[in-house]
Amino acid sequence: MSTKHLANLVRAEIVRDDRCKAAGITVRSPSPVLAMCRALIGAGHHPATPLEAWRGTVLALRARTIGEGAALTVEDDSRGTPRFRHWRGGAASPVRQNGVPAIGVPPSLPEAVS
Repeated sequence: MSTKHLANLVRAEIVRDDRCKAAGITVRSPSPVLAMCRALIGAGHHPATPLEAWRGTVLALRARTIGEGAALTVEDDSRGTPRFRHWRGGAASPVRQNGVPAIGVPPSLPEAVS
């Protein structure tokens, strides 16, 4: 990974169990950090950019790159155990940036919040 992208590390804040904030973007999803990776790419961030997600003062998750995080989701297996799976969704998660309203958010995608 180039040092250019390391200098642009994204620091995300996990809020509650289903929200994540970073770079002026807030997403709501059952797997908010992975949804944030998709939202950041959708907002024009380079897929090679690393991301650290913090819950208060604790590092909760580190994505080597937002491209790798965007390619994943979490789904329960047949026994109800959460597992990482490949993302099969469409476009990047809908997001709300700096007070711009999210319009037409499909119910099957993570919901954008303020």
